[in-house]
Amino acid sequence: MRRSLTAAASALVLGAVTILGAVPAAGDADPPPALPALDPATKVGPALTAAEGEVIAFVQLDAPSALDVVEEGGTPADAEEAAAQVEALAADVVPAEAGARTATSEPERLSVTSNLVSGAVVTGEAEQVRELAASDEVVAVHLVPLKEPTNKGADVFTRAQAVWESYGQTGVGVRMGIIDTGVDYTHATFGGPGTPEAYAEAYGEDGAGPVPAGLFDGAKFLGGWDFAGTYYNPAGGTPNATSVPAPDPNPIDGHYTRSGHGTHVAGTAAGYGVTPEGETFRGDYAEIDDLSDWQVGPGTAPEAGIYALKVFGDYGGSTGLTIQALEWAADPDGDFDFNDRLDIVNMSLGASAAPADDPENLFIDRLADLGTLTVTSAGNSGDMTDVGGSPGNSRSALTVANSVADAMTFDAVEVVAAADESLLGLHPAQNTVAYTGTEDAEGPVVFLGEGVDGCEPLTPYAEQVAGNIVWLSWDDNDATRRCGSAVRWANATAVGAAGVLIGTEEPIFAAGIAGDPETPGAQLTARATDLLLPEIQAGTLSVRLGPSYADAAFTHDETVADVLNPGSSRGAHGTLGRVDPDVAAPGTQISSAAAGTGAGAHTLSGTSMASPHVAGIAALMRAVNPSWSPEEVKAGIMNTATHEVHSQAGPSGPVHGPGRVGAGRVDALDALGNGVIAYDSAAEEVVSVVFGVVDVGAETVTLRRTVTVENLDNRGPVRLLPRFEPTSTTGGATVTVSPSSITVAPGRSRTVTVTLTADPATLVREIEPTRDPDSGLGVPREYVAALTGQLVLDPPRGSDAAPLHVPVHAAPRLVSDVAAQDVLFPSPQDLTAPLELSGRHVDSGGWTSLVSVLELMGTSPRLEAADAALTSPSQVAAGDIRYVGAMSTGPRIAEAGFDPALGYVGIGIVVQGEWATLGTTTVPVIDTDVDGDGTPDLQTVVQKVNEEVDVTVAATFDYDTGEVLALPAVNGRWGDVDTTVFDNNVLVAPIPLELLDPEVEPTFGVWTFSSYAPSGTGVVDAVAPFRYDPFAPDLWTSGGGLNDIVVPSTTEITVHRAAGATDPGPLLVLHTHNERPARAQVLDVTVAGPVATATTTTLAVDGEPVVGGDLTLTATVTPAEATGTVTFRDGQTELATAPVEDGTARAAVALGAGSHTLVAAFAPDSPAWEASESTPVPVDVAHSASTTALRLPGLIGSYGQETVATVTVVGAHAAPAGTVELHEAGSVIATAELVVDGLTGTAEVALPRDLPAGAHRFTAVFPGSDDVAASTSRSVTHVVLPAVSRVRIDAPGRVPRNSSPQITVDVLGRGGAPVPTGTVTVTSGFRVVDRVRLEEGSARVQLPRIGLLAVVSATYSGDGGYLPGIDVATITAR
Repeated sequence: MRRSLTAAASALVLGAVTILGAVPAAGDADPPPALPALDPATKVGPALTAAEGEVIAFVQLDAPSALDVVEEGGTPADAEEAAAQVEALAADVVPAEAGARTATSEPERLSVTSNLVSGAVVTGEAEQVRELAASDEVVAVHLVPLKEPTNKGADVFTRAQAVWESYGQTGVGVRMGIIDTGVDYTHATFGGPGTPEAYAEAYGEDGAGPVPAGLFDGAKFLGGWDFAGTYYNPAGGTPNATSVPAPDPNPIDGHYTRSGHGTHVAGTAAGYGVTPEGETFRGDYAEIDDLSDWQVGPGTAPEAGIYALKVFGDYGGSTGLTIQALEWAADPDGDFDFNDRLDIVNMSLGASAAPADDPENLFIDRLADLGTLTVTSAGNSGDMTDVGGSPGNSRSALTVANSVADAMTFDAVEVVAAADESLLGLHPAQNTVAYTGTEDAEGPVVFLGEGVDGCEPLTPYAEQVAGNIVWLSWDDNDATRRCGSAVRWANATAVGAAGVLIGTEEPIFAAGIAGDPETPGAQLTARATDLLLPEIQAGTLSVRLGPSYADAAFTHDETVADVLNPGSSRGAHGTLGRVDPDVAAPGTQISSAAAGTGAGAHTLSGTSMASPHVAGIAALMRAVNPSWSPEEVKAGIMNTATHEVHSQAGPSGPVHGPGRVGAGRVDALDALGNGVIAYDSAAEEVVSVVFGVVDVGAETVTLRRTVTVENLDNRGPVRLLPRFEPTSTTGGATVTVSPSSITVAPGRSRTVTVTLTADPATLVREIEPTRDPDSGLGVPREYVAALTGQLVLDPPRGSDAAPLHVPVHAAPRLVSDVAAQDVLFPSPQDLTAPLELSGRHVDSGGWTSLVSVLELMGTSPRLEAADAALTSPSQVAAGDIRYVGAMSTGPRIAEAGFDPALGYVGIGIVVQGEWATLGTTTVPVIDTDVDGDGTPDLQTVVQKVNEEVDVTVAATFDYDTGEVLALPAVNGRWGDVDTTVFDNNVLVAPIPLELLDPEVEPTFGVWTFSSYAPSGTGVVDAVAPFRYDPFAPDLWTSGGGLNDIVVPSTTEITVHRAAGATDPGPLLVLHTHNERPARAQVLDVTVAGPVATATTTTLAVDGEPVVGGDLTLTATVTPAEATGTVTFRDGQTELATAPVEDGTARAAVALGAGSHTLVAAFAPDSPAWEASESTPVPVDVAHSASTTALRLPGLIGSYGQETVATVTVVGAHAAPAGTVELHEAGSVIATAELVVDGLTGTAEVALPRDLPAGAHRFTAVFPGSDDVAASTSRSVTHVVLPAVSRVRIDAPGRVPRNSSPQITVDVLGRGGAPVPTGTVTVTSGFRVVDRVRLEEGSARVQLPRIGLLAVVSATYSGDGGYLPGIDVATITAR
């Protein structure tokens, strides 16, 4: 079955908090309370779809990158060759190259990366892209998560202007890359002509032509590249959107009315500035006194050079092209000499909630290895744990939160009439962004009454509203707001409103106001709201508002200075050794260059606007300290970001800690004036001291980390006084530092030890003081208790030096050590059994160890470890399912007398790794087939309510329509109870039983979804679908509340068993607060049988115990009613089995010869009877007798002649087997194997040919076998006659006179006979010359000298088998 997320919305539309449940059955008591849940609206927003259809992916290739080659000592030429090989390899693996107008069904290459990591970014159908992984040249394939984009007063506030004045440093010579929507290089702030006409010429028809000469300042705009093209937007939703980029050499930004983000960012970072006269500032920045009336203020590093790396289309949207831009930043001219890499890269973009081990972060870290510092925005998703995401959570990136400066640029509303004339004039506000008209609106402001918000049609007020400006009520809480601004404006437009005005009580605008295209409108600031609302309510106020008032109010407000913008994202909480953001900088109501206007400005807010301030400071630092590494620059900026960022206007209220603002708000002057840096010794690139999540068991935990304090300056020794300044606490846990004083000489370093001590007796789960315990939805927020603050390195008293900060973060938590015992039902009649839990429970400091008991329904093997270069190992592990269980509260409720449909089915899920935050990047999914037709009817997704709220629900949707049906809290608990939302691997997802059919057993499918799934399908892992009846389960539990799906581990829990469940289980027990891997436990469930009746078994053996004969074995079992089988054994060897019938079992067996011990063993087939075994019965079985006969072919034979005897062995009852032997005088002279036919065995035995001449007496002996006795034949006489020998002299007939020749004498027998032995006597002239013993039938003899003639004879003596013989030869001398 294809798996897809059909209804998991990025933001659920919610009503009020409610209790979900069915109508109770009749009963006297109150019905059980439902689990805490949110009330779903009827429809959800856009569905989060799985990776089906067109995707963008990175294909890592098995080849070294150019940087790899250089790091190994290679030359630029070697690097170029390596890059060419990567290009060729990419073309082989993905032959098709993408183009905006190409049409192919195959995956297409968007780009090839060869500088930092070898690979290709491709696009195509998900299934086809996945197939690329089959190539041997491909290391792996992973999806590319899409990224989205996330001043004049700020230069003074951050003291950048003081740097220009004090140091004369403006960033000259520093090269900065802006990875964004492009840059309008024709704008006056970048030294361009500064006219709309110049922009139109440079942009041309679609922004894709070459960069025109003469329309840019070559000292400011150094170049760049458009990786995206005009219409690129893989998320869709913009005009002519396409997922296929169309790169071109012109990185010009789209007009600010549809894009312009990159131009605004670049102006903040490095614009020259535009004077009040609309001209590019070309003067001395050190002499600037006042920036307040400038059209566009200078960037922080106004004379740094800019590269525009455009990764978005001209209409905004999302992008998957950041990898290509980072690659380009490593080697802008493409010559593989990385010395031209950019100094600073700004990335005001990101993916919310992406993990710290997002593989794209590898590119940022590799850039840092080259010497490039990447500055990133923290994101604009507010105060939700871990929402900051990538690339801000890269270890080497410098990530920036959005704080507020004391001077901001707002749009304005002009009061043209008021009872209090002091109110006349401009008041700060923000215009709606959707209005497309050019006309302002003017008129009285109509107040319709308290609570009239425009979410319903305003028809009843049509006469009051028509032609006037209507005031509508506004709810600042995103989670509880009844409708957005678009609905309100549309209803106002429908009744003829000239304009719409709303207010706020928030001191800072966290987001813009959309409105609609037809009616202008604005939102007043909180101060303006408080000032003007009384006159609005009195009906005495008239205003003028509209597009002409854009950026019209430049205000100073000390009360909001250094207050955090509430939209600024909270970052990672230390799970993977990273806490971000790193610093804060002004990002609210920032005025900067407006693309396409020539010299104009517009105002934007967000961390996107904060990041370029810090990128500019980093450029100033690189200019002053060109030898500093990215890590040193990052540390220098963080260490001097010592301005506290507050939670409330005033500024007042608690100070934000590292998880929201890092070290604090940046200070350019202190950063450049400081030559001492401090950083975590084991994580220089991170700077912050991150203890991470610390499990605290029975004993006090003490952990230590060291901070290196390094004096990079040459102005003398520096004395510092270390201390810890907390921003949040966890009870009695402490952070201490030592020593209390250090002195660091120039060019040297010292270390400070930071010690975390967490005593379980005093540890308390506290929420950070800047956070609201309420989620904004009327339910408690989920949170991680953290001990945070700053390691402060103070200068000695009286010194004018600034202190230094190093953020410190630890998240200690109490952990339990609880284990359950296997469950035993004492008998089939027992339907309940206790669940025994033992060990160390936790119930203090705000932590309570919880337990959930489920039936184990499925398991899944562990997935292979994921490659960190290709995907997020933490997310793959968090989706690696190991166990799935199910439980139901329905039987408890039914037993209490209520309708079981009031209950829940709980699906328990255990994964291999820990999620940092449940329900964000990797989500568990449960598909439920309710009606049994094989297709899902419901889908339950464990997710956040939306990406800005720390509330995790098990959201159940109608699979086909996407309608939200239920939103109970995961684990059945809100955030005031610590469950398993953070840093855990077990959960229980509740599904209301009222959504199921009691008459149909549902089927559940459990799987995990993540964009980081290595498969590319979005599916990380899955278990086989299983059936489970929550209305009649085999096992269920009681203890705790009727609808509790988790209970405290100290609860007395009873396991209940259905009467028909004779072999139930096993159980899956989840221990929420144990340390991993002890959170999931599988228990056996045993149902003991009834008390069995004893039996006895006796054995009788009938028949003659002889080999070959059958014995009858009879077993008698009493009582005779016992049923089962009897196994007959000989010792431990099974002979036969037979059923017991009427108390008797019989079997016929044949036994071999020898002693046997027979036993009959009764095995009952019912638990009503006990097994029994007979007394052993000994049986001896005699061997079968045998007779042996010997027959020879004749009585006489000749020596050496082949003679074969026949031996016959006959068994009396059993066949003989084995060998027979031929004996003479007690010795074996020959053997042979018997060939058996029936009871007779026959062997042909060859007599030895070397039997000596004479009479021999033979007997045949059968030595016996396992079953047949030995026997011997009668003796037989055989006479061997000697053989005639042949003697032959081999000698020459003539020899020289008086020579002594050598002769050879051979003695021969018949063919095949033994070689003759004995001696040969040689004579010459009838005189004996020599007597020689034969060797192999031959002898050699040297004759005496022969004068004339010699007669030579050779006489053979004969031996035991051969007769004597003679030969004569004559030799003549000459």
